[in-house]
Amino acid sequence: MWQAGSVRRRSDHGRPTWWLLYAIAVLFVGVVGLVELFVDGQELRKILEVLIVMAGFGLIALWLRGNRIALELERARRRA
Repeated sequence: MWQAGSVRRRSDHGRPTWWLLYAIAVLFVGVVGLVELFVDGQELRKILEVLIVMAGFGLIALWLRGNRIALELERARRRA
């Protein structure tokens, strides 16, 4: 039977998933590079770059939301 406290997230063990944030950054830079290399139209390139930046910040916001408890625990450990 499912209980409210039985579901655990990966970040519940007290450490943020830094590798995932780094993967988002590498993906972000890679996609921007691909757009620069393969998109010819200046207007289309600008539109795609804006969309990529918005998606990148959205992914970073999701990462922050998913790791907020672990980040706060890490901050508290550094203060102690």
